[in-house]
Amino acid sequence: MSQIISTETDNHAAEAAMREQQRIRVHYAEAPERFLAAWKRAVGIIGPEYFHCRASDDCAAATCREQLRPDADAIERYLGVCSVGQGVFIGAVVSFFNGDWGAEICSGFGYSGIGDIANRLDLVELEIIVELMMSHTGW
Repeated sequence: MSQIISTETDNHAAEAAMREQQRIRVHYAEAPERFLAAWKRAVGIIGPEYFHCRASDDCAAATCREQLRPDADAIERYLGVCSVGQGVFIGAVVSFFNGDWGAEICSGFGYSGIGDIANRLDLVELEIIVELMMSHTGW
C-alpha cells in the first residue's frame, strides 16, 4: 500500500513540475511582447519626445524596444523641471534600460528602494512597472 501511495505522490509531483515548466516556457515566450506593450504605455506617459521614437505615431508603430530607446540627453534636461513623481517614474522606467542610470535618477529625487518607489507611483504607473518587472528579459 505504501508503494502505491509513494508512486501516486511521485506522479503528482512530476505532473506539477511539468505544468510549472510549461508555465515558465509560456511566460518567457510571451514576455517580449508584454514588455513592449508596457514600455509603450510608459513612453506614452513620459512623452515620446524623451525617446528616440520622437512622435506618438512612431512609438505606436514600434515593433521592438530598440526603436523606443530613452534619449538620455532629453531625459536629463527634463529631470531638471519635472515633478518628483514624474522623476521617480522616469527613473523606475529607465532602470529597465540601464539600472545604474535609473537608480541614480530615483536617488536624485530621494527615492532609493523599490518600496519607496512603489509608494510614490500612482496605480497606472505601478501597474506598468510591475508588468515591466514581470516581462523583463534584459535589454
